[in-house]
Amino acid sequence: FCGVLQKSHTFLALFTCPVERGYRMFIKLLNEDEIKSCLDGIGKDTFKDGNKSQPLEDVKNNQESVGVPEEVRKLIINKIYDAHYIDCVYCPTRVSVNYYNQYKKGNYYNLHVDNFKAYPKSNNVHFDYGFSINLSDEYEGGEIYFSTEVGTIGRKLKAGEAAIFPIIYPHGVQEVTKGLRTNVLGWFSSNVSYEQSFMLKNLYEVNQHLSQDITNGAFVKSVLVQNYLKKEWGK
Repeated sequence: FCGVLQKSHTFLALFTCPVERGYRMFIKLLNEDEIKSCLDGIGKDTFKDGNKSQPLEDVKNNQESVGVPEEVRKLIINKIYDAHYIDCVYCPTRVSVNYYNQYKKGNYYNLHVDNFKAYPKSNNVHFDYGFSINLSDEYEGGEIYFSTEVGTIGRKLKAGEAAIFPIIYPHGVQEVTKGLRTNVLGWFSSNVSYEQSFMLKNLYEVNQHLSQDITNGAFVKSVLVQNYLKKEWGK
């Protein structure tokens, strides 16, 4: 999708940025077998009114399930840690997989900000990034969108695709107009600042370019710099 989208309660101009260049918020994370494992883990009749996790009225209309099986949690946690781009740019230190959500026709989630502090709050654990992993393709509408420093960025996620975003970004989900949109959501912590993450992202893209010709040695040296910065900034 691209351009202007109309929705009840909301009128937004959405700009989509390709994953291959520019703003990297969307990455392919799960394959077909892994998607099936996540869907098979959804317990029957476990979805409840999503408003129970949102104290403000008229912000969202969806369904949520906290019944994410341990094997699904472990799968996603390992995928987050092992994803090359995530490791190179965000350096996660703690990953939490929290719940499934579903959007039927007419469901939506207006612009909002996530809670920075994990539950129970007495643990004093704060998150820095959120993620939403799509588990289905057979729906229309339902684009996830973010209010960022470069404007509004949005995308209709494909099955197995994840949106990874700084928790400071207000975000929402456009109304689903057809089908069923199913996702699994969570957050992770990082000791890398947003400014440092920006530098690591640019260095990652330099390395991607240099990897096309590794004979001059610049690629190895650039990877060395990135690995050192990851270690120092990620402590």
